[in-house]
Amino acid sequence: MAANFFERQLPLICVQRIEDFFGYSGSIAFEVKGEGKWTFSFANPEPVQSGFSDDAELKLWFTPQSFGQFVDGSLDAVAAVSKGEVKAKGEFELLTALGILMTPLQKNLGWDAGG
Repeated sequence: MAANFFERQLPLICVQRIEDFFGYSGSIAFEVKGEGKWTFSFANPEPVQSGFSDDAELKLWFTPQSFGQFVDGSLDAVAAVSKGEVKAKGEFELLTALGILMTPLQKNLGWDAGG
């Protein structure tokens, strides 16, 4: 699921909402245990790169289950962190910005990030 999200769905969201994404700056490094590592950069014509950037302003580590919940909008971040399903370090407002930008597509367009 994570590879599909980063390699297909997230770039598509960026194209569909390009004006919104260029309104932010910074990058988020993601690791989904057992599935891979990616770095997403706002305001970048090639927003998704393979690999985990140590220079990212926000670093996130997910279990596959918690990542699936993040993608579908059902993740309770506080509970996930307290259970150890998500670890985060850095500028959390970037995660909020990404979630806000994804929400209309998830709900209004019936977007499914599943693989």
